[in-house]
Amino acid sequence: MSKQRILVVAAIVMILGVGCTQQHSNIQTSPIRLNPAEIVLLNKELRTQEDHYDADKRMIWTITKEKHYHSDLDSGVKVHDTRSSIQYAAALMRTADTINVQRGIDIIRAILPLQEKDTSTSYSGVWPYYPEDPLKDRKAPVDHNWADFISVSLIDIVLNSGGHLDEILKKQIQESLILAARAIMKRDVKADYTNICIMGTYVCYVVGNLYDQPDIASYGKNKLAYFYTYTKNSKGFTEYNSPTYTIVAMNELLRMKLAITNPADKKMVDELYDMCWSMIARHFHQPSGQWCGPNLRAYTDLLTPELKQLFYYASKGQVQLPGDYPKEPRVLEPHVIPASLIPMFKQQVLPRTEIDTFTIGKYQVQNHATYADGELQAKDIIGKLYAHPQYALASVNQGYLWNQCRPLSAHWGTPEKPSYLRLRFLHDGYDFSAVHIKSVQDSNTVLSVLNVAYNGGDKHPSIDRIKDSTITATDLRLRFETGGDIATTSISISTKNKNEILLSAGPVQLKAQVPYCNWDGLPGHWETGGEGDKKWADFVIYAGNKKPFNLSAMKEAVIGLVLTTDSMGTIKTDLDSNYLRVSAKGITVKALKKPADAFRIKNDF
Repeated sequence: MSKQRILVVAAIVMILGVGCTQQHSNIQTSPIRLNPAEIVLLNKELRTQEDHYDADKRMIWTITKEKHYHSDLDSGVKVHDTRSSIQYAAALMRTADTINVQRGIDIIRAILPLQEKDTSTSYSGVWPYYPEDPLKDRKAPVDHNWADFISVSLIDIVLNSGGHLDEILKKQIQESLILAARAIMKRDVKADYTNICIMGTYVCYVVGNLYDQPDIASYGKNKLAYFYTYTKNSKGFTEYNSPTYTIVAMNELLRMKLAITNPADKKMVDELYDMCWSMIARHFHQPSGQWCGPNLRAYTDLLTPELKQLFYYASKGQVQLPGDYPKEPRVLEPHVIPASLIPMFKQQVLPRTEIDTFTIGKYQVQNHATYADGELQAKDIIGKLYAHPQYALASVNQGYLWNQCRPLSAHWGTPEKPSYLRLRFLHDGYDFSAVHIKSVQDSNTVLSVLNVAYNGGDKHPSIDRIKDSTITATDLRLRFETGGDIATTSISISTKNKNEILLSAGPVQLKAQVPYCNWDGLPGHWETGGEGDKKWADFVIYAGNKKPFNLSAMKEAVIGLVLTTDSMGTIKTDLDSNYLRVSAKGITVKALKKPADAFRIKNDF
């Protein structure tokens, strides 16, 4: 090669900068190029956002849906979303189309100045949700997660589209990413906040190595080892078996899989990623085509089109579920189901029981601010799924009735026409987070006791905690809700035992009984109802004028429950000064009958 040609090549390499093929010790910075077919698919996805792009503001606009905890804005306000805008920019630039790339650059230049640069503030390095709701002088607390969310897309732009950036913009992005990484380090999110811990680890790992920041790189590397050890020791993610947050975690682990080259670190990431798919596969019920419980953090009760699409393309078309969803990959999220797990989606041996220790108790205590390690021993969180050819029944030994929890659930039907059963506890029509549930399951039978934490949350576990141990209510009820395909579903109150309901849905027959209830002297009764595509049976505790309930003053606020697909048999209830015990079919569950502190309610049984 001539000297002149060498100089030309060297100049090109300098111009391309980070976008060229190179490796910074622990990370791979060679751009991941999309082939023409993938670019066609990506452009198809991008067209869905075209109508929401504001060329003047150079951002994606949206309308706020409700008053958010981290925002001063009310619902119905037109705003420009920083997170969706930078994600849009990263995707635009992957197409390598001149017009798309320029739009992506325009968005980057609009987003970068919105970051808080003042290092004297507690939220330095963070971006706002919207420029219409700046961080300075706001009443609502700042959402520090936006340092993570914006950074991951900026990193994607640098790694895969860096050749399209001029040197000034590269430098600005570098400064923003280093500032965000230091904000993440300062915040130091622990492993029980799964998705943000993984995301922050990725940001620091890449930023530290990419920009030669040894302290940030060391933090990222150590945080990965910490998260790996915590997750292995506690047997899984805090948001266990979550159809939402397992996927969020997988997306972040996928970023790491594509970026990290250090063999030891890559091995940890690969193992965590495969663990996610194993959790999904073991809780997939082939007859109904559903990802079954128990779940912590679930937004829906039946498999979404997005998850069906994921299963389809991650299995290369081997897992093909019915429904209206794209039979094509999401090219920016190239997930792959490990080959060894494919049979668990397609060739299941039923019946079978899956038992998971989701969280080890000692880790709960070590991460609890109130109780010292050993002062009050936390219980392991253990889930069970009984998968039968006609149905799946799932429970967790300890949980609570927040609307994102599924501590007791069932699925049946077919992939074309699935149905679900979900246990809820409603306070004035909304799920009451302070109600806890303890369960013991033996295949097709679950025994449960529900009690209440006087300092628990109302609609949310922590944001709106009960004040002075007192709630007011016009309605309190336990609800068995069924939905999905309910054409053949009927729910009735037993003529022989008014404390028992019967649910019939084709070949599936479920029975539920409340052998004991005392909520401050109220015994409760069953009612049935329904609306739209849902039917339910409610065990009504109270319905009437607004009434205060001082939980800490109540001698009892407890409900015993039995759910089975078998005959009920003999049910025995026992009470002593502290506990209610329910026994049937050779198993027993017990829990505190009087309201107590949330940690004690959760663990003292």
